Amino acid sequence: MKNTIILPIDVFNPSEELLRYGIYTAKNLGEKLLLFNAHFETVKDHVLPGSTAIKYVEDTKSAEEAKQRLESIYETISEEWHATKMKIVTDSIPNWQGHKESYLLDEIEDDAPTMIIIAIKNDFNLINELLGTPETKLAEEADCPVLLLPEGTKYQEITTINYLLERYKPITEVIEELSFLIYLTSNYDISPAISLIYYFGDNKESAEKELAFKKSIILSELTYDKFVFENYSDKDVDTVIHENIKKSATGIFAFPSRDKSFIERLTSNDNTKRLILKSSIPVLVF
Repeated sequence: MKNTIILPIDVFNPSEELLRYGIYTAKNLGEKLLLFNAHFETVKDHVLPGSTAIKYVEDTKSAEEAKQRLESIYETISEEWHATKMKIVTDSIPNWQGHKESYLLDEIEDDAPTMIIIAIKNDFNLINELLGTPETKLAEEADCPVLLLPEGTKYQEITTINYLLERYKPITEVIEELSFLIYLTSNYDISPAISLIYYFGDNKESAEKELAFKKSIILSELTYDKFVFENYSDKDVDTVIHENIKKSATGIFAFPSRDKSFIERLTSNDNTKRLILKSSIPVLVF
């Protein structure tokens, strides 16, 4: 379903902030909005085959009740944005709830949406950082941009975007991602500043040459007058990332998926899971 924004919602505890964000974003872009829910009737203490440790979570709410809740939310949202649709995936076969994101990944593969906007709990801990959550798995594996909204996020027009410009990322992909950021805010009255954060990992002088080359290509390909190029190659990149997140209270932080091995996650602060789970502002993962 092209030209569509998917909004995964919990019909029994819908996030008002997520619904607001979805409506306004779809309106700004003139795109369809798909309200998506995956509901499973699970069985208490049902052990997974071959396992004695992982158990299903009890959920006695019926699929029919979930459909009724979704229809009620749809009726309200469609009054505000006419191009709203809804879809519910129900499964009466017991399922482990942690696998809900797999249904979203199937939806993405089948319909190629513009993006997904999803709410995420501010639930940073070592286990979630190492193993991930359904939301971080979605962000890492989806073939479309995923915008994750921390708890308490209120919709407002984006005034700043911090984009992590990686050294080895092909410039064609950089152009595509920057084009998406421009498109995302294309109908704003005031275009946001897009700050490209670059780090070389060696020394600032050498990085300046590389950055100048990338800058020349970006400016020749994209006609956008609010790019800011920042070279942080002489600083600790982990600190830079989190400082930029903290100071961008009305912005978003955008970066490519940065999956790392188990060992790397123990020693690095800039993997996708950590950046998502520790962020206090919306995070966009390509």
